[in-house]
Amino acid sequence: MTSFGATEIVQNTNANGQQYNSTFKIRGQVYHKIGSLLPMPNEPHKFLQIYFMGGEDSRCALANRVDARCGYNNLDSSFARRIVSELDALLNEHNELLKIFKYHMHKLESDNHAIVINPDKTPAGEHIRRFNTPVADDVAGIIVGDRTGAREIVILRRNNNLQFIADTHRSYDALQYPLIFWKGQDGYSINIKQQDPVSGAETNKNVSSKDYYAYRLMIRRGLDNVILRFRELC
Repeated sequence: MTSFGATEIVQNTNANGQQYNSTFKIRGQVYHKIGSLLPMPNEPHKFLQIYFMGGEDSRCALANRVDARCGYNNLDSSFARRIVSELDALLNEHNELLKIFKYHMHKLESDNHAIVINPDKTPAGEHIRRFNTPVADDVAGIIVGDRTGAREIVILRRNNNLQFIADTHRSYDALQYPLIFWKGQDGYSINIKQQDPVSGAETNKNVSSKDYYAYRLMIRRGLDNVILRFRELC
């Protein structure tokens, strides 16, 4: 749903000074950006916008999304189309972030709106930000005008701009890796508190991102780690 970027991408050259892409190297800051939900008039849907290609006939809408994704990725085999179609159906049925966006987008009567994900909300009836699937009323809102500067994720309905996403936002992982976090689960947040290993009581110290991802990537006997099953995609 988001696009990967970096301050500087290093291109390798061979002895003749020709560029080649045998490896991928970056320098400086790594960042993710997200665009608007709808394209500008007379422009094709792309990236996040493909999720919102709709229509009266759901089968026709699905076919259009599959055509768009296969076209961008030069996939023309029936096997590839079936995989893309099944992944599309999976995300549209189970990904809560997509449901949030679609629910609010269809209620808007103009393009003068932005959908905002609020990282400070606690999912209703759940432990505070512990790999929860988001709840629509707790993480999204409609903002009219320009009062969105302090928010970490702002998705405009239709424009040509890209918004940076802070890597401390709990939806950062689910937006960048929608297949790994296919339900839209929470990721790392700077507000996750450490727990006392003996009593289990919450302390006043925050969990670091290093400790958080070490915990998520740990191999545990008898337990299946979905993230590690993605292998190279991980």
